[in-house]
Amino acid sequence: MMIWIHRIIVTALLLYVGLAAIAFFAQRKLIYFPPNFYNPPPAEMTEVRTSYGGLGWYSPAQTDRPTVMVFHGNASSIDSNMLIFRDLQAAGYGVWSVGYPGYPGTDGTPTQDNLVAAAIEQYNHLRGILGVDNFVFYGTSLGAGVAAQLAAEHQPELLILDAPFNSVLDMAQRQMPILPTAILLKDRWRSDKALDGLDTPLLWVHGTADRVIPLAQGEKLYDGYSGPKSAHILPGAEHHNTWLNGGREAVLTVLEQM
Repeated sequence: MMIWIHRIIVTALLLYVGLAAIAFFAQRKLIYFPPNFYNPPPAEMTEVRTSYGGLGWYSPAQTDRPTVMVFHGNASSIDSNMLIFRDLQAAGYGVWSVGYPGYPGTDGTPTQDNLVAAAIEQYNHLRGILGVDNFVFYGTSLGAGVAAQLAAEHQPELLILDAPFNSVLDMAQRQMPILPTAILLKDRWRSDKALDGLDTPLLWVHGTADRVIPLAQGEKLYDGYSGPKSAHILPGAEHHNTWLNGGREAVLTVLEQM
């Protein structure tokens, strides 16, 4: 009997160690899901290649309107928010769609450091080369994490977080509670820490039916933010359709009030 108990314990330990090893070595393939195809920009936007291989799509603002840097979500790409781009353009706002390393149209590997470095480079290109001095950051899903990290370096006039997580660390602990994710995780995406101490106006948008990033994650981030803020919780909206289920009106209203 003792031999069988010993074998069961050893087998369980080996399975646990194996699961932890898979989670550690394959974690970025479990976090980032870049699509396979790159589509060129529409006629109203210009493809811009920045100095170190960064990629953005740009349309300039009308007089006195800010430029909105749009950060797309995971399993999305630089062309994934065309409805948002066109509504912002119709209202006179400039748009810069942020490209990520390792996603369609760019080389490189998607990691937190690489995505944040690309966002900083594109911000600097907009400010230094194109002369933009009035910024709004609008991040959706994973892009909300990128926007939060950029805001910690360069505060915008307004930060819009659409279906954000508090952190990827929180998400990993929720999905893999038996593993020591605090030790294993390389890209933690601590949006809560990035926003700590900022006084940038924050707009939070989240759907109640979001099954990808639960409403509670966005609520935790929002509640922990000490700067000026407003929340728009969208009944019945899912992860990928907030813009069409009340998000559009919420965002454009706040932009008009700037």
